[in-house]
Amino acid sequence: MSKKFMSVSVAFLLILLSSITTFAHNGWIESNNPMVETSQNAYVSLYLGNHSDQHTSYRIDRNWGIQDSKIVVKTPSNEEVNVTDEFYYMGEVSEVDDDRAGLNNFYNGSFTVEEEGLYTVIAKGDFKYGEQEKATVRTAKSFIGAKENPTLSEMNQLTGFDEPQVSNRGEIVPLFNPLTVQSGDYVTAQLMFDGEPVEDEEVAVIQRSTSKDLQLVTDLNGKIAWETADADYYLIRAEFEQDGIEYEATMTFVVNEEYNDEESE
Repeated sequence: MSKKFMSVSVAFLLILLSSITTFAHNGWIESNNPMVETSQNAYVSLYLGNHSDQHTSYRIDRNWGIQDSKIVVKTPSNEEVNVTDEFYYMGEVSEVDDDRAGLNNFYNGSFTVEEEGLYTVIAKGDFKYGEQEKATVRTAKSFIGAKENPTLSEMNQLTGFDEPQVSNRGEIVPLFNPLTVQSGDYVTAQLMFDGEPVEDEEVAVIQRSTSKDLQLVTDLNGKIAWETADADYYLIRAEFEQDGIEYEATMTFVVNEEYNDEESE
């Protein structure tokens, strides 16, 4: 992959995390502009939080330990590009009390989309909470669509969202288009581990503006299904155990206002 793909001009700031409580947080990644014109930048953010309401809120608490993470972009041509070093910290680290430095903030980064199609942004990291002996294996996903004319109608033509992207980790796989779904649609997603469905596990779908959550349980095929609510950003999160190891999987997507596909061209 050429350097042109990663034509970004952001500084990377390494933050030393203060100790984390024994209660696990979840990490997720958001695409700030999910539909992008080709040759323009896509912007993404890394968040850590949802500690409250039994880990089903959309609120930020502390920050993602990026020094223990790897962030990759899978391109439409199925190349995997490491963009970890292109992320920078958004919190204040000077002129603040020591106990506040590095808390309750997030990381931003960007990359240039050079070809039309689907870009999958994947953040992976292994983290220990408190006195936890084994690390929790975290995987977060978000999606970006690139077109010369990035309309909802054009994005409806994209495919590949429903393909598993990671091995030996948990992940949320949408069986719908997470760029063009609209309020009131009935959608399905799948919780998977190493490409296989994970059954009988709790999954939460959380609305960003209100932190309201919908609690679901995966079926024999690892699937959950629900009717989308108001137009907003949403987080899907799940935690489960396999062979004594804790896994965490998150995915974000946007619900659009109802639209006519022809009018969105």
